[in-house]
Amino acid sequence: MPMPHILLLSYLVEDHLMPPSSVSHHTFPSYKYHHLRHLFSLSPSPPTSEVFNSGSGSGSGSSSKRQAGGMAKSSLLACFSLFLVLPPCLAADPDLLQDICVADLSSNVKLNGFACKPAASISEADFFFGGLAVPGATANTTTGYLVTAANVEKIPGLNTLGVSFSRVDFAPGGLNPPHTHPRATEIVFVLDVGFLTTANKMVAKTITKGDVFVFPRGLVHFQQNSGAVPAASISAFNSQLPGTQSIAATLFAASPPVPDHVLTEAFQIGTKEVEKIKRRLAPKKAAEEDVN
Repeated sequence: MPMPHILLLSYLVEDHLMPPSSVSHHTFPSYKYHHLRHLFSLSPSPPTSEVFNSGSGSGSGSSSKRQAGGMAKSSLLACFSLFLVLPPCLAADPDLLQDICVADLSSNVKLNGFACKPAASISEADFFFGGLAVPGATANTTTGYLVTAANVEKIPGLNTLGVSFSRVDFAPGGLNPPHTHPRATEIVFVLDVGFLTTANKMVAKTITKGDVFVFPRGLVHFQQNSGAVPAASISAFNSQLPGTQSIAATLFAASPPVPDHVLTEAFQIGTKEVEKIKRRLAPKKAAEEDVN
């Protein structure tokens, strides 16, 4: 974020432009300055002791001090200017810059998001989606689940708003297999749920109607209906298009396919097992992954 950069540079200014007696009270490590100087290809400046102590009492010494101080100021100004123009790193979708920016899904303009429709063509239909009221058909799915997404591709008015929903319907015992959402954190209520941390620790809990569970951004997670009757859950995301990567389908139903020898070595299984998994996953992959 910009603030730490500015604080860091203020220490750097003090270390180079204040007298040695004052510099000793500051703890900015010299290696950080050299790292920044290398990063931005700044011209080398003499150490603080040379800037303030060379030629003490002589005209040449004063000239050297002024020249060195000017070089330090110029280098710092260039470095500071670069930090100001660098965009901040955002943790979620960027904020909107106008009231609404309804996505023009037919536009050929490629952006990090979608181009805006002309204001004159916006209607109430751009902000409505009735699909979450309809139960999904789980009978013909491999693991007994179906996702209905309410993201920017279904609700163009969500563009730049940074939110989306999805409904997941489960047959009795149905499973939404381990997957990730690389662009969003998910919050869900109902069903058996769990996720895996990057340290391979599983965090799992059985929740009932009205309970809420959170899946942190990017972590592998799953949902399962442990009941004997159909069930459904609603998920909310802090992204208009959270993205979904189903672990099994990504590896075993990719196009072009992941080489068999990679899968056999990674999972310590034989080629026959790999081919068997690929046959089971490939036919129904597209039908089950309507999340995006």
